[in-house]
Amino acid sequence: MSIEGAINRRVAVCKTGAGGIDFEEADPMMFKTLMEDLHDEVSSEDNDPTNIEDEQGWEDVEPDVENIVYKSLFDDKDFQDVHSMLLYCLVTYQFDFLKIKADLGLEFLESVKLVNYIRAEVLRGTTIFEITSKQVFEDDKYLQPVLEDDALLFSLDDLDPAKDLSDFKQPSANSNSENQIPADEMVNLRRKLQRTVDAVKDRFRYMRAHMKMRSSFQADPDTYRSFSDPGISVWSSLERTSMSNLGNFSFNTDQVSLSGQRSLNAPLQSTRYDDDSHYKQAYAGIGIHETMIKDTIRTNAYKDFIYNNAHLFKGKTVLDVGCGSGILSLFCAKAGAKMVYAVDQSDIIYKAIEVVHDLKLSDIIKFRHGNIENMTEQDIPKVDIVVSEWMGYALLYESMLDSVVLARDKFLKPNGIVLPSHASLFIAPVHDPQYHAQKVEFWYDVHGFDMSAMAKHAYFDAIVRTVDPPTITGKEYKFLDLDLRTCRIKDLEFYAYYNCKLDVTTPALSGFVVWFEVVFAPPGASKPQTMTTSPFQPVTHWEQAYLMIDPECKGKTLSGGLPVGTELRGTVRYAKREDNEREVDIRVRWEAYGYELGDEDEEEEVGEQEWAMR
Repeated sequence: MSIEGAINRRVAVCKTGAGGIDFEEADPMMFKTLMEDLHDEVSSEDNDPTNIEDEQGWEDVEPDVENIVYKSLFDDKDFQDVHSMLLYCLVTYQFDFLKIKADLGLEFLESVKLVNYIRAEVLRGTTIFEITSKQVFEDDKYLQPVLEDDALLFSLDDLDPAKDLSDFKQPSANSNSENQIPADEMVNLRRKLQRTVDAVKDRFRYMRAHMKMRSSFQADPDTYRSFSDPGISVWSSLERTSMSNLGNFSFNTDQVSLSGQRSLNAPLQSTRYDDDSHYKQAYAGIGIHETMIKDTIRTNAYKDFIYNNAHLFKGKTVLDVGCGSGILSLFCAKAGAKMVYAVDQSDIIYKAIEVVHDLKLSDIIKFRHGNIENMTEQDIPKVDIVVSEWMGYALLYESMLDSVVLARDKFLKPNGIVLPSHASLFIAPVHDPQYHAQKVEFWYDVHGFDMSAMAKHAYFDAIVRTVDPPTITGKEYKFLDLDLRTCRIKDLEFYAYYNCKLDVTTPALSGFVVWFEVVFAPPGASKPQTMTTSPFQPVTHWEQAYLMIDPECKGKTLSGGLPVGTELRGTVRYAKREDNEREVDIRVRWEAYGYELGDEDEEEEVGEQEWAMR
């Protein structure tokens, strides 16, 4: 064989052999180095006197046997004999078909079902198989071939499960030597390819993280909160990493700088980015999932309801929307669910797959990676229960409830269950001059410098914080109540009325506090469950949303004093933000009733302001 032919053979493998990545396009320098290494290896093989390959005179000889093609179980590679194909599946995907056939004692028809089950699952996106029982493919629907003219099905009787695939290290006599690679060479190539993949992925990861953090910090430093955003830990890792790890990648700062003119008194604007891409990246790291799982109020609410109402789950099919770490899916499986479909669009799903695989629950929990909006009943059949932890700050931040409603309408059976079943929003007035001084007044003297220009922007964003109950001066009012079995996506942008009566004398109105609660009380539940983020109850990672009133805008603080019994009446509006639909604008209008104002103060009765929850 010529050096050129051998290199071309390996180039085809290197360019497409792992995950479909074109290494030549992704990292030309590294690919060139790898090709030079392969050239040296092949050259030494070609000059080896023990390597005897005489091709002359055989190029045009046509075989007398039928050209049968065996397609790999896991990808589109073709092979000329069945054992080479199975050996490839073992080396590349660690799947030993013959061992499984022997361990389970499969007869012919059972082997047919196994082949079709694997091919069907691969079409659904599954690539990791842990088959320990015939039950996962016992359905007779797997007798129907998935692949037309599947040569493997006609060769099952020829396979000897007692043999080990290591007996077939060379392609069979009918194999095409230009397309087949001996197992030992394939292993070495695979190791080199994996090192290349890891290096390229590292470079891309650092580049994406760097670009994301530069853009985010220039646009709005408060967007990322250190206790919940994995982007902070990514940035710290970048600071500790030598810039040499970024290789030849360069960054054009012009592409991430802010542009355009704005008023000095206008809120800082976030740069426009792809809403779902940012959302996916925010949930790809484990930090945010650790924070959520360690929130025992949150996690125990789901666990206690599921375990205390196991009769609702036993033998049922469940859809977990936004499964994240997979903890809710695990609760459902332990409660007796027959099947759980766990869906997430972020890459954390791959860690969840590992967890489920290690717990040997892969036959119950099936993962689907991607947007639930793009999935069909071929991906997920009709289910009995939809469960999701979709709540964001001030309830609707991140707009994940939109996806849950869509999944409910698309996949839930009639009379099915949605968990949680209800959600509510509350508002109450606040008088907290100390917090106002902490967030605003300190800017007027920062180590002797007047930085008051910064102070104005403290009023534009909803602030996630734990509000001290003594600063809440009136009775809370429930201004939204959602039935998650029947609500519509359009119901999630709304105007709502509220009426809060003051129960203490209030010198001035500093702002409003907003919180939510969810209830697990579907039909048939024997032990309902409630989870609240109220400031009067133990704190959760959601805390509360504090809306601090700007005394200089249209919103008024009613600084003349408000006696006990005064009613604050008005409206609350929730709307998706124009520059990012996963963020929320909250507008509150208020009026004071029940006390007398002097003529000079009449205009201060009405106030209105908008805050961004981002």
